[in-house]
Amino acid sequence: MISLHVYMTAKPGKESELEAGIRDSWIAAMSEQPGFLHAALLKPFADDALDALAALKPSHTFEVVSFWESEEKRLEWVARPIHDQVFEPLFELVDDVKHTLATVEHGWKL
Repeated sequence: MISLHVYMTAKPGKESELEAGIRDSWIAAMSEQPGFLHAALLKPFADDALDALAALKPSHTFEVVSFWESEEKRLEWVARPIHDQVFEPLFELVDDVKHTLATVEHGWKL
């Protein structure tokens, strides 16, 4: 199993629109793909709450973590036209997009 982590920084005033696009379009389509297992849309705590906890303050607005049976299955999804149809419009709402991948060594209640 692998995980994909996508970090998105919304353009000013576009946070709600970006969240809706991620949730209602991108993740909705991704969740129907063969090999998809699970996803979560994460939003960091407010800066003052993170300061009070002495926690790292991420620079992104949202993090999307998706879990896949394999990297091959994830790449099959990326190669399908629906991927670009639901992901490309999000670029109009973001200042920055970064990603990384990881191998899931152990999982609990996924």
